[in-house]
Amino acid sequence: MKQKQHLSWLYEQLPDWVTTGLVDAEQAEKIRQHYGNADDHQPDYNTATIVISILGALLIGGGIILIVAYNWDNLPKSARVVLSFVPLLLAQLVFGYAFFRRRQSIAWAEGASVFLMLMLAASMALVSQTYHIWGEPTTFLRNWLLLSIPLLYLMNSSLCTVVYLIGTASWVLQMRGSESVLYWAMLAAALPHLLPNIRQTEQPVRRNVLGWALVSSFIFGWFGTIETQIEAFGAFGTALVFSTFYLLALQNDSPSQSNLVQRPFEVFAIAGGFVLLMVFTYDAYFDPFNLPQLLFGVYYAPWAGSINFAVLSLLSIGASILFVRHYKRLSLPGLLLVVLPVFIAMFIMVSRALGPFVAMLLVNVYVLGWGIAWLTVGIRQARMSAVNLGMLIILVLATARFFDTDWSFIIKGVAFITLGIGFLVANWVLSRRIKLKSS
Repeated sequence: MKQKQHLSWLYEQLPDWVTTGLVDAEQAEKIRQHYGNADDHQPDYNTATIVISILGALLIGGGIILIVAYNWDNLPKSARVVLSFVPLLLAQLVFGYAFFRRRQSIAWAEGASVFLMLMLAASMALVSQTYHIWGEPTTFLRNWLLLSIPLLYLMNSSLCTVVYLIGTASWVLQMRGSESVLYWAMLAAALPHLLPNIRQTEQPVRRNVLGWALVSSFIFGWFGTIETQIEAFGAFGTALVFSTFYLLALQNDSPSQSNLVQRPFEVFAIAGGFVLLMVFTYDAYFDPFNLPQLLFGVYYAPWAGSINFAVLSLLSIGASILFVRHYKRLSLPGLLLVVLPVFIAMFIMVSRALGPFVAMLLVNVYVLGWGIAWLTVGIRQARMSAVNLGMLIILVLATARFFDTDWSFIIKGVAFITLGIGFLVANWVLSRRIKLKSS
C-alpha cells in the first residue's frame, strides 16, 4: 500500500518536474513505463476479506461440531465412526481447492488452513470418544499440535501459527516436570514460519499479529518450562528474555511508527522489564544455589535441566550478537534495559552478600534512574511517548513506596508535590521544544 501511495505522489509531481526542467517529457514517460500503473502495486490481499474468511471458517467449523455433538448419543457406533471423519474430509476438500486453485489468495489460504486445523482436532476428539481412547487432555493437545505443524507451511498460514503458539503455551502450562521442556522443540518447529514473516514489511498486519502472538505466548511458555524453584535461574533468565526481545525490536519492529501495535517486541520488553524490576523492589531474597543446579536442574531430570540451560546459553549468545550489531543505536534507557541481565546478576550477588534490604534499595535506584532516563530522552527528542513512559515509571515507583514505607505523611506529601512539579516542568519544557520545532 505504501508503494502505491509513493507512486501516486511521484506521478503527481512529474508534470511540475517537466515544467521546471528537472526532467524532460521523454524521461517522465520512461519513469512511468518503468514503474507501471500505481494500481498494479496494490497488495494482493484485503484485511477485511481475510478477517471475514477466517471468521467464516471458524463459524462453519463450530457449527458442524455443535450439530454433530447434539445428535451424537442417538447415533449407532458405525454412524459415529463415519461422522468422525466427515469434518476432516470436508476440510481436506476445501483445503485442496484452496491449495491448487486459490493458493495466491491470502483469504483462502488462511481460512482453509485454519478450518482444516480445527476439523483435525474435531475428528481426533470424535474418534477418541467413539472408541473410548482415554488419555490426558495434554496428550490430546500435544498430538493435535504436532499433526498440525505442516499446515503452518503448506500455504504459509500465519493464523495456524497463531493457534499453534497459543496451543503450545496452553500445553506447557498444564505440564509438570521434565516433559515440559519439550516446549522448546515445539516452538522451534514454528520458527521457520515466524522468522521470515516477522521480518518482512510488505504485509504489516501479518507481521504485527505474529509478533504479538509470539511475545504473548512466549512468556507463558518460558515460566511453564523453567524450574522456578531455582530462583536465580528464573530471575536472570527472565531478564535475559526481555533484553533479547528489546534487541530484536531494533531489528524487527518499526521504530518510526508511533503506534505501539506495530512494536510488539519493544512494548513486551519494556513492560516485562519494568514488572520484573518492580517485583524485586518488594522481594530480594534468593535461596542458595550452585553450578550443578543450573546445569542439571533440581526437580527435573538431568536431561531436562540441561536443555533449559542450553536455551539460556543460546539466549545469552543471541543477545550478545545482537548487542554488538546494534549497540550504536541504543539510547540510555534502551541500554539500561539491555544490560538488565547483568544488573540482575549483580543484584543477586548483593542480596546474598549484603542482605535483601541493600539489594532492594539498589533496585529502587535502578528503576528511578530508568524513569529519569526515559524522561530526559523524551524531552531532548521532543517525544511525548518517552516522556509519558518516564513519568509513569517514576509515578508507579513512588506510589509503591508510598504504601510500603514508614515515612511520615509530611515526607510523603512533599515527595508527591515534588514529583508533580517535576511533571509539570517536563511538560512545559517539552511543549516549548515542540513549538520551536514547528515554527
